[in-house]
Amino acid sequence: LPMAVAVELVHTYSLVHDDLPCMDDDDTRRGRPTVHRAFDEATAVLAGDALLTLAFEVLVAGEADHAARLGAVRELANAAGAAGLVGGQVDDLAFDPSTADRTLIESIHARKSAALITAALVGGGWLGSADGEARDALRRCGESLGVAFQIADDLLDADEDEGCSLLRVDHAPGARARSEALLARALDATLVFGEAAEPLRALARYAVRRSE
Repeated sequence: LPMAVAVELVHTYSLVHDDLPCMDDDDTRRGRPTVHRAFDEATAVLAGDALLTLAFEVLVAGEADHAARLGAVRELANAAGAAGLVGGQVDDLAFDPSTADRTLIESIHARKSAALITAALVGGGWLGSADGEARDALRRCGESLGVAFQIADDLLDADEDEGCSLLRVDHAPGARARSEALLARALDATLVFGEAAEPLRALARYAVRRSE
């Protein structure tokens, strides 16, 4: 539960900042005014800062042992920092459709969506006392599932001219096939857990194959 809360805090902070005029410049999110529109830009920046900081407060205040909490904090910090979410956003903002290829697009997806999904799985593994082999399996699952999820999300939007989307370099059938291949890889990574991972596998299938 602490890992789930921490990841959602980081996710929410990233959305607040992504909506800012200096980023994606969005006026609404899920049918409601974005934070900087409902209040102002300074409030949105500070709200995002507070959410990001609170995520780590939640993790270090948990009841797991010190090593487990440290492992979870490291996972989330790596996912949210320059090697993950922030670095992916830098490349997303600099994205040039005329020179884009699948490698670049999937690299951006891997550092944004996949990084947070992987942190949720591996960080949860740390707090749930999973051993190194189990955490490695969760990492493989998250890395593949995260990119598959983002491709599926792009397919739902079905707009080839919008943002950093695999649809810019591949038609919908090809993108859908790629998301299914990555989903299969993610599911394979969970086989070491047997039937205990069936809820995770069901969630993975839903994330990639949902219709809305």
